[in-house]
Amino acid sequence: MHLSFNERQVLELVFLGTAVSRVEMAQTLGLTGASITRIVSRLMDEGLIDESSEKSGQQGQPRRNLSIVAGRRLSAGVNFSRKQVQLALIDLAGHVVGVENSPITEPHAKQIVAATRRGLAKLLDENARTRADLVGFGVSVPGNFGRNSRDFRAHELFPQIEGLSFADDLVALFDAPVFFENDGACAVLGEYMFGAGRGTNHVFLIHVGHGVGGGGIVEGRLFKGANGNACLPGAIYPIGAARPSGQDLLDHLAEQGLPDIELTDDDLNGGEARPFINAWINRAGEQLGRTAQIISGLFDPTMILIGGRLPRWINEGLSDRAGEFIGKNPGPSRGLKTVGLVPSKLGQCSGSVGAASLPLFANYFAGAVNDTFSNYRNGWRGNTNSLRR
Repeated sequence: MHLSFNERQVLELVFLGTAVSRVEMAQTLGLTGASITRIVSRLMDEGLIDESSEKSGQQGQPRRNLSIVAGRRLSAGVNFSRKQVQLALIDLAGHVVGVENSPITEPHAKQIVAATRRGLAKLLDENARTRADLVGFGVSVPGNFGRNSRDFRAHELFPQIEGLSFADDLVALFDAPVFFENDGACAVLGEYMFGAGRGTNHVFLIHVGHGVGGGGIVEGRLFKGANGNACLPGAIYPIGAARPSGQDLLDHLAEQGLPDIELTDDDLNGGEARPFINAWINRAGEQLGRTAQIISGLFDPTMILIGGRLPRWINEGLSDRAGEFIGKNPGPSRGLKTVGLVPSKLGQCSGSVGAASLPLFANYFAGAVNDTFSNYRNGWRGNTNSLRR
């Protein structure tokens, strides 16, 4: 179904829980009561929202609240590392229905597609669903997009997916649009819809994957830049120098005699690696404090999140260390304070949940109206180059 801008606004308010009654919606959106009634009726007819009564304890009519119908409008998303493909299944009500991790030996297109096929089949079977229940499928990719619509530049550790050669194979799996975005954009969208940044209209996420990426939400929509590559703080730190990236952490551990660890490995959750990780957190956290200072000056966000591929305890350590730096240094400008870092709520699921958020955002959120999920990444189907929203 195609939703108008006002219908999307109403649905988004219900999703975020910021206005759950008709009266509140009319006041928030500046619409008439008759318009709200008409919109709510259509959304209910489509099975998107439901209305329930709430006893107010006072005389008169009970308060009637709106909510998203759970278990409907499913979306799937995939995120992958060098050793693992992670698939998430979510619904429009804000529930993470399930997450499935599948091992791979290398991030080759065929292995990614095969692991995605297995993971999706398992999640759908466990929840008695079929592919026809999906409104879309999202893919979080490590890299950036060039000026040409098919010019995908993968992170240097993922040469096997340069150019997104596996796109056609993924599209062939689904009877639904497939959306591609870089991992930072996916992660911040997931946090905006499902995580620590839920409903925060101005939020920046520092994405610590193998590199240092990022994503931003400005006025409730993805801030993408001219080519979909905005919000990349990694440029602050020269390649080859010490930097707060996941690969830098892995290199640090290798220097301490712990090679062959991947960001998705359990080795990062403690054990003999923990003291070396703590030493890295001490240095990288201070660097991220400086990054937060720069982001505060450039974007003036309400919230800066730290997330990506690292375990939650490492994100928390980086946040604490960055906070120490922020507390000792002035803000970026007079009267403007540095925004402290908040650990991701989705943790290592931010990529897959964020990818799964792409189709829901594009189909149901007001912030996607007039947005450009750039070129072939937007609802791409098959080899036809047709761009469908």
